[in-house]
Amino acid sequence: MNPFDRLKSQVNRRTFLRNSSVGSVGALGLASLMQPALFAAEKSSRPKVESWPGVVKPLHTKQKAKRVIFLCMAGGPSHLETLDYKPKLAEMNGKPMPESFTKGQPIAQLQGKKLTCLGPQLKFKKHGKSGQMISEALPHLGSIADDICIVRSLRTNAINHDPAHTFMNTGTTISGRPSMGSWLWYGLGAD
Repeated sequence: MNPFDRLKSQVNRRTFLRNSSVGSVGALGLASLMQPALFAAEKSSRPKVESWPGVVKPLHTKQKAKRVIFLCMAGGPSHLETLDYKPKLAEMNGKPMPESFTKGQPIAQLQGKKLTCLGPQLKFKKHGKSGQMISEALPHLGSIADDICIVRSLRTNAINHDPAHTFMNTGTTISGRPSMGSWLWYGLGAD
C-alpha cells in the first residue's frame, strides 16, 4: 500500500486546513505579536511625493467632498434586474429584437442569428413618495427609496459591454484614454 493512500484516508480537507492554519498562520500571528518590527514595512529611501494642486485655479466653487469613490462593478447584477425598470422591454419579452437596435452595430458573433428580447425576470414595484421602481431583488432598498440617488441618465450607442464600459469611464469607446477619475485628479488636484 502506498503510504500516501493511508495518509489521505486519515486526513481530510477540514483537518488539513485546521492543522495548517494552527501551524503556520498561528506561528506568524504569534511572531507578529511578540516582535512587531519583523512585519513592519521597510523605510522608503524615495522622497515624499508632493500633493498635486490641480490645474483649475481658482476652483469654481468651494470644495465640499473630501473623497470620491467611484465603483465600476463589471459583472455585477444587471441594472435591468435591479433599479432600471423598462416597461417596453417587458412588453417585448420573447419577441424578435427590432433591427433598428442592431443595424450598423459591431456584433460579429451575433450576425445572422435570431435575436429575441429578454424582459425583466424579476418583479418591480413602486417605493416611497418618489415612486421609485425597484426590483424584488433588492427587498430592503425600497424602505429608503426617498433617501437615495438613482442615476438613470447614462446613455451610450455602444451595445457591447466592453466598449460601453470604456465609454462610461472615459467618454469615448476608444481604449487607452484617461478615465473620469484621472481627469478629476488632473483638474481639481489631490491632497
